[in-house]
Order: sequence, then C-alpha cells, then structure tokens
Amino acid sequence: MNISGTAAPEDIECEDTSLEQSKWKSPSFACSASLFGPGLLVCLADTDAGCLLVAGQSGSRWGYKLLFLQIALIPVLFMAQDLTVRLGVCTKQGHSACIRDHFGPRWCWFATVLLLLECVVAMVSEMSGIAAVSHLWGLNYAVSVLVAAFVIIGAVMSLRYRQIEVIGIILGMFELVFVFTMLYYHPSLNEVLKDSFTGTSDPEYLKLISANIGAVVMPWMVYFQQSAIVARRLRSQSQLDEERTGTLLGSFLTQLIMIGALVTLAAAHSVSRDLRNTEDIVRALAPAFGVFWSKILISFAFLGGSLCAAFVVALAATWALCEAANLEDAFALEQSPTEAPFFYGSFLMVVLLGALVLLSGVNTVKLNVAVELLDGILMPVAVGFLYLLAISPVLPEPVRVKGLYKWVLGVVFSLVAFVSLSSALAGLLGHELLSTT
Repeated sequence: MNISGTAAPEDIECEDTSLEQSKWKSPSFACSASLFGPGLLVCLADTDAGCLLVAGQSGSRWGYKLLFLQIALIPVLFMAQDLTVRLGVCTKQGHSACIRDHFGPRWCWFATVLLLLECVVAMVSEMSGIAAVSHLWGLNYAVSVLVAAFVIIGAVMSLRYRQIEVIGIILGMFELVFVFTMLYYHPSLNEVLKDSFTGTSDPEYLKLISANIGAVVMPWMVYFQQSAIVARRLRSQSQLDEERTGTLLGSFLTQLIMIGALVTLAAAHSVSRDLRNTEDIVRALAPAFGVFWSKILISFAFLGGSLCAAFVVALAATWALCEAANLEDAFALEQSPTEAPFFYGSFLMVVLLGALVLLSGVNTVKLNVAVELLDGILMPVAVGFLYLLAISPVLPEPVRVKGLYKWVLGVVFSLVAFVSLSSALAGLLGHELLSTT
C-alpha cells in the first residue's frame, strides 16, 4: 500500500467500468494540454481579488509573519481538491448529490444553504474587485458593477463549459504579475525567514490567520471542481491522471501568486500599515513598473482573478442547488436557458444578489477580509463532508482513501479546521474586548 491510500496497480479489482477496469495509478501524473481543466481553473479562481487583498493586507500590516502559513497550505489545498477528483470521476455526481445520497437530504440542504450564503458573499467579493479596478480609472462604481454582472451572465448564457473554462484560465494568468514584483523586490532571505516564524496575539492578526486559510481552502472550490469533472465527462484513467496533474499545478500556482502578493506588499512598505484600497497596491508596484503600467497590470490581475472566480462561484452554487433539489443536470451548460430553466434561474439569482449587495456600498478591503474569514469558518463543514465521503463505500475499494493516508488526511484536515475556527473566534472575541475597553 502506498502513501496516497490507494492500492498498487496490480492490486486493483475496480468494479467501475468508467475507470476502464484499469489501474488506479495514484503516484502517476499525466502531462498534456488537456490538463488545463477544472483543477487549474478552480485554483486560479482561488486567487481572486478577495484573496489578493487578504494576502496584500497580510504583508502590508504584518510583514512576512503569515508567509509560512501560505507555504504550509499548498499540500492541504491539493489534498482537498484531489478528493474531489476521485469522487467526481468515480461517482459521476457533484458534491451535493453525493452528500444527499450518502447522508440524506437534510444534511445535503444544510451544506447547500451554507454554500449558497458563502457564494453570494463571494460574488460580492468578485464584483468588488471589478469595481475597485473601475475606481482606479475614475469610472462610475455602479455602472462597473452592472457591467461585470452582465459580462458574467452573458458568458455563461452563450458559451459552452469548455469555452468558459479556457477564458477563465487565460484571465487568471494575469495574476502572475505578483510573482514578478516579488522577484523584483527580492527581500533579504534572513529577514524573511526570521519574520516568518514569529507571530502575535493581536486580534486582527488572528483573524487574518483564519482569513488566509479561508482564502486558500474555499468550500465553493470543492463543489465546483467535482461538478465540473462530471460536466466534462471525465471518465478514463488518463483523464483522471491529467486532472490530478492540473490540480497539483494549480495548487502550486495559486499559492505562488498569494505568496507573491504578500511578499510584494511586505517588501514595498518600510512601515507596517493597513492596506486601505487598490491604490496602495498600485503604489507598491510602481517602483518596478511605474505608476501607469502598475495600474494596467493591477487592473488585469484583479479583473482576471475576479472574473475567473465569478464563473466558478456562480456555477458552484448553481450546480449545488440543482443537486440538492434533485433536479441536477450535469450537462445543463450544453443546453439553452429554455431547456434548463432551473439551472439558469439559480445562476441568475446568485449573480444578481451579489450585485445588489455590492451596490449598497461597502469598504472593499474590509469586505474581502470578512468574506475570506467567513470562508475560514465554513471550510470545516465542506472539508469534513469531503473527507467522510472519500473514506466511505461511495468510492470503489481501489480508489477509496484508506490506510496511512486516511489518518494523515484526518489529522491534517482536523488541524487546519481547528486553527481556522480557533483563530477566527479568538480574533473576533479579542476585537470585541478591545472595543469595549
């Protein structure tokens, strides 16, 4: 038995013909153009405007203190998303449908309602990133929010899933600008290492621990990737290997972008201070590119991350709601709105609710930190169901998580959930105590 909790190739007697009665080759990874699929898309969506602002705030306010957390979350992100690959390929069902069939409709609706709440506020976050870009260029805030909503709606209504996937990945690649700025500043390695292993009990710092976890392991990522795998009709062993490779690549890439944003803002500011708006990020990039080109690059990075994530968030909520209502059609994106009215109606509801909340007027940085904090609080629910499904008979014996890897995953997920919840609670309670004294 190998460390990934699946049987060696010669031990396989998989009853699932969709896996070609073949070899579950857990350690192997394929490499081809088709690996640029749901795994890479969902990880790029993971570095949306909200995540970039959280990473930027972490670096601007606390230097490199939260850098080690970003590095430690790379394997956690892959471990979680890898389970969605196994479940999506073997069950041919989305995450909500798996919960419904294995745990019952009540637990399914409980998880789905929490997801819908998270997706609505996440949609607010995505549109706030687009609105922040419009503010950089002096455009009308309300108009930019409405334009963003119509772009998202128009793309999903008129394009097939694979086209949306390609557009999302291309847009998400603009976030790599933060990797270049991190290399430009090349801070002292000694300073980075020294600061990375220090911490503080400040309530705002503790809340950012949970927000950073929530910014990396997001519940909607779990729901989206599993449903997207079904929508892509990924069935064979080679496709499964490619999807795992894309997920592994995406896990490293998304964290590299988060680390780039954190290090850039930490190195750019000689004095620790709160990040107030996107103009602060532009000023941080200005020494490398100049003010004008910094505005251009930040605009593309925020637009790319926000639009990429907006597609993912809206579709995750829509697929989950359809599955919970037992009206799922994994291939609804290949149908017209008249052929799949519930699917497209649910999608419109999520997008428009997000736009309405954002138009009420909120502080962009505080909003996005709060959104990622909510993700950190809700993350244990999504990951908990994911883990229980992965170790259950829902998966065929050769694919099921078992042995040493089962215990490793259980410990890792429990530890991350505990840190996320306890830091959020300590930060919120500490803030309340400070505000009353």
